[in-house]
Amino acid sequence: MIKQLGFILISLMIVPSAHAQLSGIPRLPSSGGYGLQGSAGSGFVDYTIRSPNGDFRMDRGIYVSGSIERGFNFMHLYLTLGLSYMTAEGRANYRYTNLSTSNSYSADDVEFRSNVLDLSLGLKLKIIDNYWFRPYVEGGGIGGFHQINYISKGGELAAQGPDSKSKDIVMGSGYYAEGGIEAMFSDRFGVKLAARKSYYETKSLETLGGQSLDFAAETYYFALLFGF
Repeated sequence: MIKQLGFILISLMIVPSAHAQLSGIPRLPSSGGYGLQGSAGSGFVDYTIRSPNGDFRMDRGIYVSGSIERGFNFMHLYLTLGLSYMTAEGRANYRYTNLSTSNSYSADDVEFRSNVLDLSLGLKLKIIDNYWFRPYVEGGGIGGFHQINYISKGGELAAQGPDSKSKDIVMGSGYYAEGGIEAMFSDRFGVKLAARKSYYETKSLETLGGQSLDFAAETYYFALLFGF
């Protein structure tokens, strides 16, 4: 779906001055009185785990996001700042060694709950701007933290020693690409339908034997737009 959307948006970009030919469509300001546009939305996310291969799996999860943008008044470009939250469940092969006692713990297929909170900074190109219908492409960097809470096999791990670890919190970073369509009903209100692909890598997790997480997140979401 993302490849098809990208092909459509690129096709629109190579049409010379396409927005100038849309006669009869009412022009609307890009945002409200302060030149800012905010969004709040939710959807779902599918994960592709690239590493550790075979030891970690995440199910489909929930995606919630908010963002704010400001235009440059140049080539339909906008600077975007976003905050997103993803949560999902999954299974992992647990491997942990305590530092003080050197006790080692292991268990296969331990269920967990994952929480990812990210801050993003990106650049958006609105292929058609100042009209009610606005296809766009966007890309940028992301960074935040990833928390893993283990919710099963606590008794099995406790039988191996008294100091196993029930959660891991690590920092991570990556980049994203997004494409979508905005529909503005006034200079203050609109909606957005978007698809995003993010690539993310964390620091090493002690409960995965010191391995880091390397995964891709494919997100589809719907958002409300507010100009102010």
